[in-house]
Amino acid sequence: MRGAERAVAAAAVVAMTAGVVAGCGGDGGGADTPTSSPPTADAGGSTAPSPEQASEGGMNGVWESADDSGIRTLTVVGEMVRTEGDPACPGTLTPAQSGSTARIELDCEPPDPGHEAGTAALNAEDDHLIVTWDDADGMPEAFTRTEKKPVIEE
Repeated sequence: MRGAERAVAAAAVVAMTAGVVAGCGGDGGGADTPTSSPPTADAGGSTAPSPEQASEGGMNGVWESADDSGIRTLTVVGEMVRTEGDPACPGTLTPAQSGSTARIELDCEPPDPGHEAGTAALNAEDDHLIVTWDDADGMPEAFTRTEKKPVIEE
């Protein structure tokens, strides 16, 4: 089952990326840019979160791994991140200027080459967080939102 979930996560990242790329450019018609972006449809017909959704705390929560990467949970509170499992370490989350993705950087001792930094994106339903780690050969890792209250003790 884990392999199937990983394949679904990979497909979600590809679909989200295709939606972002398809939205680039313009017709040069000079139309006014809206101040609030509605969710955008990706190539698969689902709706990706708008920049406002992701930047307004959409990634906050306790996320349970759907993969066998070693990380059991990823907790996000504002710009703070904490992983549990292997590796278990603190980190930071920096939203991208677009707001629909964020950069995760973990501060593990010793550093974990497969989980040092990556890009996170929410799926359209806000119930899966997809992280593509920089040193993981481009294979995304899926996390499922739990009902647990996110808490990071300093």
